[in-house]
Amino acid sequence: MKNQLKRYWNFRILGIPKVFAILLKVSFISVYEKISSFFWKFNLKECGSNILIQKGTSIKFPNQITLGHGVKIGRNCQISSEFDNSILKISDNTFIDKKCLLDYSGSLIIGENVTISEGVMIETHNHGYNPRSNPKKMQLIIEDNVWIGANVTILPNANKIGNNSVIGSGSIITKDVEKNTVVAGNPGKKLKLL
Repeated sequence: MKNQLKRYWNFRILGIPKVFAILLKVSFISVYEKISSFFWKFNLKECGSNILIQKGTSIKFPNQITLGHGVKIGRNCQISSEFDNSILKISDNTFIDKKCLLDYSGSLIIGENVTISEGVMIETHNHGYNPRSNPKKMQLIIEDNVWIGANVTILPNANKIGNNSVIGSGSIITKDVEKNTVVAGNPGKKLKLL
C-alpha cells in the first residue's frame, strides 16, 4: 500500500489534502471508464470480455468494429473511417496506448498480443494528389505479437506488418514489414532480424 501511495504523496502532513483529491479523481475516472467500457460492448458489432476503452476515445461507425477478449484502448484515441462499410477487427490481448489515430477506411485487421504505443497514426486510405478526390481504400493487416513504437506513422502503401516485428519510435512506414524484423527510420528500413 505504501508503495502505491508514493505515486501521489511524499508522506508530508501538508500533502494529505492533495493526495485525497488525487485519489478521489483517480477512483472516479477508473469507475467511469469501467462503466463506459460496459456500454461500449453493446454499441460495437462484436465484443469479447474484459475490454477497456478509456476516457476521451472517440469511435466512428462502431457497428463495424469487432474487439477480442482483453483489448485495451487508451485515453484520447480517435478511431474512424470515411466509409460506412469498412471493418476494424482487433484480436485478443491487444493494447492501444493513448492519443493514437486509427483510420480503418480501407479496413484494418490487428492480430493478437499487439502493442501500439502512444501517438501512433495509421492511415488506410489516400486521395492521391488531389485532397478533394474520392478516397481510395487500402487494407492493412497487422499480424500477431507486433510492437509499434511511440509516434510511428503507417501510411496507406503498407498493407502488411508481419508477425513478431518491431517498429522503432518515430518511424514512418511506407511499405510492408516482414515478419521477425526490426524496422526504424524515415522511411522505415530493416535493421535486423529477430
